[in-house]
Amino acid sequence: VRQKGARKAAGVRGQMSTFSKTQPGYYGELGSVIISQTIYDLFPPGDFQPASTLPLTPTEFIQRVLVPEAALRLVMDDMRQARKEAITTLRDSAQYGVAMFPDDHAE
Repeated sequence: VRQKGARKAAGVRGQMSTFSKTQPGYYGELGSVIISQTIYDLFPPGDFQPASTLPLTPTEFIQRVLVPEAALRLVMDDMRQARKEAITTLRDSAQYGVAMFPDDHAE
């Protein structure tokens, strides 16, 4: 956001360039949905002071900052890994997560 500005970062091209960094690793799409919903329940976007997440909207902040950070912290706890190792695990296991835990909208 600092390098490209809020509009470019929030646009499709900006989102695609950071897509791999926001994936929840081996938790997959289903894990992403569960983490997202839990965070939305705990921290509804409407409860944020708008200025507190600038230049992102509260919803963008949840999806692009809080969800990836929660996934990272879960991996750190699950695997007893340091932050740097957990980031590698998240990135290396993203394809596995998508294949094993797709969001099929069944529930």
